[in-house]
Amino acid sequence: MIKDLENIFTTSHAKIMDVFMSLEKSKTSIITSDKWKRSEGGGGHTFVIQDGDFFDNCAVNFSSISGNKLPKAALGKLISEPSKHGYRAMGVSVIAHPKNPFIPTSHMNIRLFCLMGGNNTIKKWWIGGGYDLTPYLPIKEDCVKWHNEAKETLDSYNKGFYKKFSKNCNEYFYIPHRKERRGIGGLFFDNLSNMSIEKSTDMLSDIANTYLESYQSIINRRKSTKFDKKQKEFQLLRRGRYAEFNLIYDRGTSFGLQSNGRIESILASLPKDVKWSYKKDKNYIKMEKEALKYINKDWNV
Repeated sequence: MIKDLENIFTTSHAKIMDVFMSLEKSKTSIITSDKWKRSEGGGGHTFVIQDGDFFDNCAVNFSSISGNKLPKAALGKLISEPSKHGYRAMGVSVIAHPKNPFIPTSHMNIRLFCLMGGNNTIKKWWIGGGYDLTPYLPIKEDCVKWHNEAKETLDSYNKGFYKKFSKNCNEYFYIPHRKERRGIGGLFFDNLSNMSIEKSTDMLSDIANTYLESYQSIINRRKSTKFDKKQKEFQLLRRGRYAEFNLIYDRGTSFGLQSNGRIESILASLPKDVKWSYKKDKNYIKMEKEALKYINKDWNV
C-alpha cells in the first residue's frame, strides 16, 4: 500500500516539473534534478531551476521518509503518541519565484503522515496541505480566479472545506512581527482524517492539479507584461517577508530540520534574490500600500 500511496505523490511531482521546465527557454539557466537517499530511511527527488529567463528560482520537491522518533512538528491532534513501528511521511512541496514581478510567487504542498503498525500496516494517518499566492503587484482578476477555482475543487468533496481551509490559510500564513499576511491566501489544512485514505489522497491529487492549472492561467495572462527597475526592486524587498515567514514560523521547515531532513531541499523554498532595506523610499511606500489592500482583504468566495 505504501508504494501505491507514493505513486500518487510522484505523479503530481512529475507533472509540475514538466510544466515548469516548459517555461524555461534559456540555455544558461541552472537546472538540477537530484534524487537522494536519507540514512534514517527513505529519500526523495529535488528539482530546482535557478537563474532562468522565467524563474529567478523554483523548487519542486518529493520526499518519502521513515523513522522511529516523531519530530515535534509532526505531533498533531490526531497523532500524539509514540509507535514502536515508527512513522512514514510523504509529500510534494512546490515553491516558484518568477522573475517578472507581475507574476506572483506561489506555493503548494500536499502531504500524508502515517503512524505505522506491525507488518508494514498503517495504524493512524492524516493528510495536510494546500496552496497560496503571494502577489507583489496584485491584479484583482488573478486573486478572484485563484479562490474561485480552489472552491470549485473542494466543493466536490465537502461544501464546508473551502471556507474553513481558506480561513486556516489566512491565519497560518500570517507574519506576527509584521502584522500582515504573506499573501492573498488560498488553502491550508492539517491533521485531516475524516474521509477514507483513498478519498483523501484523491483530494490531494486534485488540489495539486488545481494549483497547477490556476497558476498556469496567471502565468499565461501576465508573462508578457513589461516591468521596470522600480517594480523589480519592490518585488525583491517584499520577498524578504517570504523569507522571514519560512525561516521563523513555517512548520514544514521546522519538520524538515527536526527530522534531520536534507537541508538543501528544505531551504530551496527561499527566494534566491531578496533584499532588505532599513529605510524605504516614497515609491516603495506607495506600492506597498496598494499591495496591502489585496493582502489584507478576505478573498473567501
